[in-house]
Amino acid sequence: MKRCPKCHRAYEDETLRFCLEDGSPLFDARDSEAPATEILPARGTPTLKSTGPTVPSYQNVSGPSPEIRDPRGTNPVLTAGVIAIVCLLFALVAIAGVFVFRQSREKEPEVARAATPSSTSTSPTAGTRTGVVDANETVMSPSSGAPLKITSSASSVRLAVQANTYYAANAIDGKRTTAWIEGGDGPGIGEWIRFDFDREITLRRILWQPGYFKSPAIWKQNNRLATVRAEFSDGTWRELRFADRMDSQKMDVGAVRTRWVKFVITAVHYGSDPDTALSEVAFEWEP
Repeated sequence: MKRCPKCHRAYEDETLRFCLEDGSPLFDARDSEAPATEILPARGTPTLKSTGPTVPSYQNVSGPSPEIRDPRGTNPVLTAGVIAIVCLLFALVAIAGVFVFRQSREKEPEVARAATPSSTSTSPTAGTRTGVVDANETVMSPSSGAPLKITSSASSVRLAVQANTYYAANAIDGKRTTAWIEGGDGPGIGEWIRFDFDREITLRRILWQPGYFKSPAIWKQNNRLATVRAEFSDGTWRELRFADRMDSQKMDVGAVRTRWVKFVITAVHYGSDPDTALSEVAFEWEP
């Protein structure tokens, strides 16, 4: 019987020379002492051929670790779904942006019409009735498509009262709550208001709101137009008469080729206030 000096394992096979567990040389169990540890030959010394069976080696062999798969691996279906949702959100945001932009563009004319004009001129904005220049509007010419602009001026203007102003441009701002009110001495006979066009037009009709149309009480308080002398750039003129009522009134002037119109007050309907007012005037024309 042979025994390993390290692990003390016993072997019955007398032909074994080394321990199958740790490779240590075996010694005869009947000997009282284990043989001295055998010194292995140095590198390069030929190894003695063993007559016994080859001792298997149980040394741990280190190698590359096996690949460990992440159970949370990418799911192609889930990825495609996330991408589709993101694209849909971007599309909805783009559609909403276009809608808001169009809405703001559609509201621009309303904002321009509400703007307060200057004391000497007004810049008309887009209107909806072809061939008519209304208060604070720009109308496209049927032939050329160019906007018609109007500049207003007056012989005199009443001084402002708090936030209320009475400029000539108030007569074409599209608001019946504002008015041009002359500031001359007396009832305003001989005072005038003039409108210059940026090109020559064929004037057909003139629409009026004679008086201060802010309220019935204010309309009665101020003087109203009774007759005016309408003068044109071609040298002709017309006398226009107004009924004394708080209504819009339209007057035909034929077909006058003109670049401007000047209205001179020749008579008024009297109120308790000595100044004469004109809330609105508009023109129907052909290019």
